[in-house]
Amino acid sequence: MFEKDFKKYPDGGALEGESHAQGGIPIEAEGGEFIIKKDSVNPSTLAMLEYINDYGDIPLMDARDRSDIE
Repeated sequence: MFEKDFKKYPDGGALEGESHAQGGIPIEAEGGEFIIKKDSVNPSTLAMLEYINDYGDIPLMDARDRSDIE
């Protein structure tokens, strides 16, 4: 099998490089990882995504009490 020199991101994080239209970035991913589309990564979501990547959970300090929702 032909092996390419894929970039590895074992700690996750933002990717930098070419767009899909320009050939993209060849990466190595493994089962269980989750890829988020570029349009969903923006200044209003970046801190949350970084927190999830670092701690594997959502920050609870901003979670709203939804116990009254039926």
